[in-house]
Amino acid sequence: MLQKTILFDTAHNEMLNIEDKEFSDFANLLRRLDITIKLNDSKHLVKDVVRDVDLLVIGNAIDDLFSSNEIKIVVDFVRSGGGLLLLSEYGSDYLQKTNINDLSGKFGIKFEKNLIKEVNKANQNCTSTLHIQKFSKNQLTKHIREIRIGGACSIFLSKDAKPLLKSEQDSWPEIFDSTNEQWIKEGEEEEQIIAAFTEFGQGKVVAIGDIDIFTSDSNIGLNSLDNQRFLQNIINWLIEPVQESKVMTFILNQLGDLHFEIRETNKIINNIIETMTILEKRISYLEEQSQAFSQTSKIEKKSEEESLQEE
Repeated sequence: MLQKTILFDTAHNEMLNIEDKEFSDFANLLRRLDITIKLNDSKHLVKDVVRDVDLLVIGNAIDDLFSSNEIKIVVDFVRSGGGLLLLSEYGSDYLQKTNINDLSGKFGIKFEKNLIKEVNKANQNCTSTLHIQKFSKNQLTKHIREIRIGGACSIFLSKDAKPLLKSEQDSWPEIFDSTNEQWIKEGEEEEQIIAAFTEFGQGKVVAIGDIDIFTSDSNIGLNSLDNQRFLQNIINWLIEPVQESKVMTFILNQLGDLHFEIRETNKIINNIIETMTILEKRISYLEEQSQAFSQTSKIEKKSEEESLQEE
């Protein structure tokens, strides 16, 4: 079996830099899984950088943007069989000053500009440390009983993206009020999606609205409860190829979406042609009226001149 390779992008000032001491336990986990670690510290993500890479990690970029060409390269990388791990933090693009949603949105995932809090069972105060004990059954949550995660934003899903982690019922989103420089409750208490996953072509994507789970923090990091097993499940799932039958379903869905878009585009074109035809008829009518008015004016003017001459 060929050794797998994981590439950490650091060219966009990402918080998750695997060389930093706070992520040393995560680096050790990857080595135990016999995964080769590489870094992209060049200026941009280009095709040559992601070539021969099994998993790309974009760990919460700060004060930097991804170009449209970089986004296309990453989307093509996933479609062709690559794994992608996308991470954000509380406040997402709004506070992190980046555009990761321009990329994640291609897969039906959007990080929301909030901070998720829940009731602290010990003292009934609110806390941003979330305790998760309910999981949908899939390969990513296998043998997981409890996860602790903190400082997370929620995730909005569309297309075929599915929730991976949800907060408890007594949790709610808060948004940052820059005027008063404080977090303000935005919604009601209900479950919030804070991690998601999807298959896209031959590749896979996992998105998490928190980066602290990858640190060595004993409270909300890799060494807390079942956090390490959860991250190991994620890595193993992302580097595993998508089943061929699912790829065919994806292709058929893409063709269906393309057919729908072409049909809708044709409708728009037909509407434009119809509108132009109506405008042309109106312009022709106005030109005819203008010519008729001009002829009438000339006749009236000539008649007036002849009347003046007779007088």
